[in-house]
Amino acid sequence: MLNKIPEWLKSASKDDIVISSRVRLARNIKGFLFPSSASPEELLKIYYRIEDAIKSIDVLNGMISLPSWELDEIGKKFLIERHLTSFDLFKKDKGSGVLFDESERISIMINEEDHIRIQCIYEDFKIEEAFIKILEIDDEIGSILTYSYKESLGFITSCPTNLGTGFRASVLLHVPALFITGKIEEVLKDTISEGIIIRGYYGEGSEIVGNILQCSTSSSLGKSEEEIIEDFKSKIYKIIEMEKKERKELIEKKHTLLEDKVYRAYGILKNARKLSSFETMELISGIRLGINLGIFKNINYSLLNEIMIFQQPAHLQYKFERVLNQEERDYLRSFYIRKKLEEIGI
Repeated sequence: MLNKIPEWLKSASKDDIVISSRVRLARNIKGFLFPSSASPEELLKIYYRIEDAIKSIDVLNGMISLPSWELDEIGKKFLIERHLTSFDLFKKDKGSGVLFDESERISIMINEEDHIRIQCIYEDFKIEEAFIKILEIDDEIGSILTYSYKESLGFITSCPTNLGTGFRASVLLHVPALFITGKIEEVLKDTISEGIIIRGYYGEGSEIVGNILQCSTSSSLGKSEEEIIEDFKSKIYKIIEMEKKERKELIEKKHTLLEDKVYRAYGILKNARKLSSFETMELISGIRLGINLGIFKNINYSLLNEIMIFQQPAHLQYKFERVLNQEERDYLRSFYIRKKLEEIGI
């Protein structure tokens, strides 16, 4: 994992607005308490039962299993930085963990908020592809384990907003023009009123960095997965079109301002001797915009995604094989980025 980026970050759409698409299913096993109420002994029993079921499924053959109690703090943060787990998964000392495939498109959290959280992440705006895959996995697990389900409510989940299908969809959107022009406030107001949940790059509880929004569906009760996806897509397309419109206007009316922002980002990344993770994400956003405008020919989105992943705190500490304080991380982050840019001759 230290030598590669997740498959869902290896591609990028032409306009680099939709970075990735994620779908998620929440499931609980009939006859067991929710993770928040279960004893440590019961959590372990649930964990091993689900793990055994997953390992017996052919389409999930080769999944990597990482129990939370075998991970140190840096290891836990590393998995969060890879978008394989949530912050909430590691609130318990024992009984939780994650299984994921080599591509990192598929991950299955055990005993987070629910017994099972299946997640599929695909590049670009490929929600349907992710949905087809997650249904296949859900059917296989459901053929071995009995899910908690009621005809009147659907799948029983720990959080009421997940009742029904237990389904959530989300996308990571890179919308720098909306931030530059100040139109982002209008977008946030509209999307929230339309039932879209806005979060930061790492999901729930995280701040917005690098002009990247995580836009997610809300309640799933009373709707099919297909209905949720179609409604969600129509709302996301509105944001995409707004971003395209603002980029076009910036190019036509404030081209010098735009170029200055892009070249400043490049200059700092190329020459800085200390960079925080937050600042790096903001600068990468500027370079992404520069690629879209045709300013940078030697830099591609995959390289930026690689830098975006490996500049994170836990990744840096694994890369340099030692625990680092913030000052050391900021120095080594800038060192790492300069070397990456030198490798491609810029």
